[in-house]
Amino acid sequence: MTTTQTKTEFLTEALVEQVNDRFKVDAIESGNVHSYLLKYEVAKKYIKVWRYDVYNGLIREGRSMFMFIDKETGACYKPASYKAPAKGIRFFIESLVESPEVVDPYGSFLYRR
Repeated sequence: MTTTQTKTEFLTEALVEQVNDRFKVDAIESGNVHSYLLKYEVAKKYIKVWRYDVYNGLIREGRSMFMFIDKETGACYKPASYKAPAKGIRFFIESLVESPEVVDPYGSFLYRR
């Protein structure tokens, strides 16, 4: 954790690293040449987590919004668009870091059940 990182940014970075490792291992074990990669960027109010497609080890052009994380509270939201989250907290970043196996490449864990 750098001195300029908040707790939420640090937890987001940890989650992204864990999930990216799992996505890569799953692709290798299943023999797929297609995988996914998560990256995040810090915006004004939210941390935006983006999903990239990886094919044969190369990141393809384009990206899709994966989820929003509130910088203050650590609340995770499903995206309504690439600019704004949907209403209703779906998870908190602390619970996702404790159990990263919940996170799937498609974001289906963010839908209400």
